[in-house]
Amino acid sequence: MFVPEPTLEIVWEQSSRAAVFTRLPDGSASETRRLDAAGLLELAAAPPQDVALGGSARAAFAVVELARRSVAEGLVHPELGNRGAQWFAFWGSTLEESVDETLTEIAAALPPAATAGFDGDGEALVGDLYPVLVDRLARDRLQAAGVRLAVPPGPGRPSAAELFLAGLAAPEPELPPHNGYAALRRRLAAWVDEGLGALSSASWTLGLRLDERGDDLALELWLHAADDPTLALPASLLRRRGGEDGFLFLRASDPHGDLERGLVTLAPLLAEHGLAFDADDPEDVLLDGPAAIRFLREAVPALERHGVPVLLPRMWLRTPSRVRVDLSATSATRASGLLSTGALARFDWRIAVGDAVLTEAELRELAAAKEPVLRAGGRWHALRRSDVERALRFLERRRRGGGVVDLVRAVGGLDTDEAGLELGRVTLDAPLEDLLAGAEGGFRPLPTPPGMTSELFAFQERGHGWLRLLGDLGVGAILADDMGLGKTVQAIAMLLSERVDSAEPLGPTLVVCPMSVAGQWVSELERFAPSLRVLLHHGGDRLAGAALAEAARSVDVVVTSYDVAARDVDALEAVDWDRLLVDEAQDVKNPWTKRAKALRRLRTRRRLAMTGTPIENRLGELWALMDLLNPGLLGSRAWFERVFARPIELHRDERALERLRAIIRPFVLRREKDADEVELALPPITVTKEHCRLTVEQASLYQATVDRWLPRVEEHQDRFGRRGAVLAMLGQLKQVCNHPEMVLPTGRALDGRSGKLERLLELLRAVPAGEKSLVFTQYPGFHRLVPYLEERLGVDVGFFHGGLHARQREELLTSFAAADGPAVLVVSIRAGGRGLNLPAANHVFHFDRWWNPAVEQQATDRAYRLGQRRPVFVHSLVCLGTLEERIDRLLDSKRELAEQVIVGGSEDWLGDLDLGAIRAAVALAPDWDDEDEEEAA
Repeated sequence: MFVPEPTLEIVWEQSSRAAVFTRLPDGSASETRRLDAAGLLELAAAPPQDVALGGSARAAFAVVELARRSVAEGLVHPELGNRGAQWFAFWGSTLEESVDETLTEIAAALPPAATAGFDGDGEALVGDLYPVLVDRLARDRLQAAGVRLAVPPGPGRPSAAELFLAGLAAPEPELPPHNGYAALRRRLAAWVDEGLGALSSASWTLGLRLDERGDDLALELWLHAADDPTLALPASLLRRRGGEDGFLFLRASDPHGDLERGLVTLAPLLAEHGLAFDADDPEDVLLDGPAAIRFLREAVPALERHGVPVLLPRMWLRTPSRVRVDLSATSATRASGLLSTGALARFDWRIAVGDAVLTEAELRELAAAKEPVLRAGGRWHALRRSDVERALRFLERRRRGGGVVDLVRAVGGLDTDEAGLELGRVTLDAPLEDLLAGAEGGFRPLPTPPGMTSELFAFQERGHGWLRLLGDLGVGAILADDMGLGKTVQAIAMLLSERVDSAEPLGPTLVVCPMSVAGQWVSELERFAPSLRVLLHHGGDRLAGAALAEAARSVDVVVTSYDVAARDVDALEAVDWDRLLVDEAQDVKNPWTKRAKALRRLRTRRRLAMTGTPIENRLGELWALMDLLNPGLLGSRAWFERVFARPIELHRDERALERLRAIIRPFVLRREKDADEVELALPPITVTKEHCRLTVEQASLYQATVDRWLPRVEEHQDRFGRRGAVLAMLGQLKQVCNHPEMVLPTGRALDGRSGKLERLLELLRAVPAGEKSLVFTQYPGFHRLVPYLEERLGVDVGFFHGGLHARQREELLTSFAAADGPAVLVVSIRAGGRGLNLPAANHVFHFDRWWNPAVEQQATDRAYRLGQRRPVFVHSLVCLGTLEERIDRLLDSKRELAEQVIVGGSEDWLGDLDLGAIRAAVALAPDWDDEDEEEAA
């Protein structure tokens, strides 16, 4: 009786796995195990001997044998495919007619049970199995032969072609992400469609590849497919067992013969440069450092002219070493031990790569090389030619010494940045380290100089010493102390002590300031330094031409205003000034104005700016001020905007911010009123926001103004036209918030028509008897305000505005300072918001908002300053439900920017808001008259 024996069954599944089990005589099956393509190939190479092969197993092994034969005969080609976002590099099967027929026969012999996973379609099963086996066999064969498929690598990250070729020889076909696969697949498909038959007899050409090998470089022989340079294999494969198969697998060719023929051409070229491959073992040549440099500089250009490809190490092209510039600076001192005013520092610039410092001659050799490389610190460094050339140009331009500005630019990396190089190690001696510490150290306090009638505070002595240090070095400086800390007094001390200490006569100092404080400068010079000769250059009867120049040379200080300096620049330019001193220097924050251009024309040995707000709106204002004081320190304006202003203002770039701080630190001295060193014992200050309600008349006029202006704003397409319309609309809305009479003058009584004016009256009436008040307004044209306040309060009210001439201003200020003078002073914020000393007042009212925290702070500091003995109370009046309330919330960010860099706008920034922000800002809130909310607030 016939007894069936156990049989091995192999069922191919669509998951690219083979289910393998043993079918027993009773029809049952053993436990199923699953194999991938590699496991199936292993099983076919050594099938079990204790069981017979079932029909499915015989068919599977037949497909394996056919795949082996096809790969051995080169019936494969590279393909690139994807499944969703995942891409694969695999070897496709080239189906010749005989192969196709054999697969059809195998499919027909498959038992029904084997094709269940393919809906009974045997041809679909073998059509799925055969290409998987071909790819696995081709991949294994390449790895066994040590074949590396490569294209000449380019700089940057690997290309799609590089990743694809590496994937063909990798253990698995999955590829890393790259956005170039789709385009590569189209080119590859076109190449395959042209037919592979023409490539089967293509030859190999000889090339060279350089690789790092320990301390040396190995020059290797490689064979490149003559028709496809992206395919290249090392010649050393031909000496390995089975290595020739890798070449034959890719091309039906004669790689040994191609190698020998290539050497016949290559050997003489290499011999000219002292290089030769072993005739019996032509694989590679080791090059020590000098030989490698010689090869790169001399042989590579010659080889490339003869069409011999030379591939460099991938890492050289991917991550070339950075050329950096190291700086060592030492101070140049006088015999007295003081720092020299001329060449403050001696610079020693060195170009370095890794741990190697290069001489200029070595750098020139690198620049002349075909491939600039060097060995240093135990490794090879490949350099970008552009870096080497930039480094050479940098050394050629650099001076070997310089002053403070040169030193700060060098240490801050501005010189190297502009040259496109990296600043490396910086070494400074102790005096230069101290100098660059700026306001944090590096200078000695100087006492009150002889001839000064008022003793300096301790912090002012430090300011005096700092001013003298930078002045003696001929460096421009910014004294940026808080308003009211005596910047003028410190400057006067500097002017006095310079003349006491100087061994030779000094030229005059030109003080340029706003017209409103010119008289105050003269009076304070006469008060604190009566020995200084002072000339006020102002008014219609002022000197001109040669008479002005002669008078200036006969005095110590000339005081004038910005407008007069711009008008008389020709005469002022004829004087050799010892110093230009600009007070309230924010007036020259725009370098393109007539006054800023005029000041740049003056011949002056040194310059000083005094301002409590070096930055009001934008960092460009700091650049303009520094460019007047120390031209070139912060580079060009475009460069400054790109490197500092935009990163800091738009992105809050902390690195850029810290770098800018370090650069300007030596040139800026700023102390705030609450700083520990100040010790002024100023009285307390209380700042409050007084919320006001619109009247019905104001609300109606406010909405009508919005309705009239918004369409005009929206119809402007250009930035400047829109900005003008926005600022005009905001100005009218602010006037509405103040009083309807400011927008539509009717002559009617002011009473009961403005919630803000009513609130101002309430607050002024609450001021204790004997105390004085300042009321700041942006609109001096509202002339009815002063008589209205006088009538309702029953006190004298003064009015300080731009229409007063110098004598009227002085008389008004003197009167207000007196105990029996006006109790209230209404001040135009443009005319009197800065520079004035008004400590007689201890109550400050901002009737309308300037929307510029710096300007409002300056105005407040007219009262909160040296000489103030009483607590100060500051009130900002804000109309609820209007743009005043909303824009008030935006001011904090402007304060933050100024404080981050030094301290810190005009209202121009409002014009740059987008339309959505503008609409939201000006909309009248539905609850503008909600009394309950006011009580809650």
